[in-house]
Amino acid sequence: MLHIKSFFLKLFLTSIAVLLISHFILALASYILFQTTLATMHLHSDLSQIAGLFALASLLSLTMTGGVVYYLSQRMTAPLREMKQVALRIAQGDFDQRVTIKTHDELGALGETFNYMVQELGSTDQLRRDFVANVSHDLRSPLTSLHGFVTAFLDDAIPNERKRSSLMVMQEQTERMIKLVNDLLDMARIEAGQLEIHSVRFNVSELVRQVVARMEPAWVKKQVTVDILSDEAQDIYVYADPDRIDQVIVNLLHNAIQFSSPQSSVDVIVQTRAQAVIAIRDHGPGIRQEEMASIWERFYKADRARTQRAGTGLGLSIVKHILDLHHSPIDVKSEVENGTIFTFTLPLAPDRIKTPDRP
Repeated sequence: MLHIKSFFLKLFLTSIAVLLISHFILALASYILFQTTLATMHLHSDLSQIAGLFALASLLSLTMTGGVVYYLSQRMTAPLREMKQVALRIAQGDFDQRVTIKTHDELGALGETFNYMVQELGSTDQLRRDFVANVSHDLRSPLTSLHGFVTAFLDDAIPNERKRSSLMVMQEQTERMIKLVNDLLDMARIEAGQLEIHSVRFNVSELVRQVVARMEPAWVKKQVTVDILSDEAQDIYVYADPDRIDQVIVNLLHNAIQFSSPQSSVDVIVQTRAQAVIAIRDHGPGIRQEEMASIWERFYKADRARTQRAGTGLGLSIVKHILDLHHSPIDVKSEVENGTIFTFTLPLAPDRIKTPDRP
């Protein structure tokens, strides 16, 4: 059986077929009517009778052709009606719906695209549900802790020798909530296209040292060693947004510390090639190859078993968006049980750029 892969060709051929059918029916009806009538007609009979015969033949032709066109129209538009019904069910939240693909033309391709869209919507909806659950937990845990400590302080239930450690815990929980809220705000700005990049000339080597020093309480608490490795005799200057690059390094370093085992090490590598190269390497559990393509997605977590410690899954997505705005690529290599290394590049600051250094 011949399979036509173009919907427009099908439509064109159908129109030609309907036209031929209508002419054939008209000719056949005219022939039958005239055969039975001409024998009783005189040569000079009234022309109105002939006109009536043509009108009757045309009516029969239109009726039969209309039936054929209706049948063909119903058959050709059935996929579109099915898509409409499926779309209505999807709008009600049922993302398990799929359209049946029976052809290989443009409508078949549209059906495949439609099914792919539904699959992606279902995945996004599941990620949203997971995100709401994770954010709810990440907010409730520190709030519960803060509420407990505040109540204990008000009731004078905390001895003087424990007040400082209790305040440090409260500070840690507050910082945790601030980071979560900042990530959510950044993601909202990214989705709205409002995240702006303000590039200046700055010392990226010094920025790395500042970030590592600032995050010392986190890696000391995890019993992890963070080393800065560089074979450059002088500091490296780049042309980028220092605040956003600070955010990138913080997120990547936090991620490396989070998944590192106690007594292990994390390396922050700063080098120059054609551009400045910054790499952050851990010796943690690594990422499975089948998950590598998904780590940049919003709310995605490769380690489902450590959901409560791994945050909301926004960090790497924000990193990718920031570097995309800088037109800077980022690469990730990982081996299970052998660690992961994230590497990104930044343009070197030419000497001719007179923009002042970041204070």
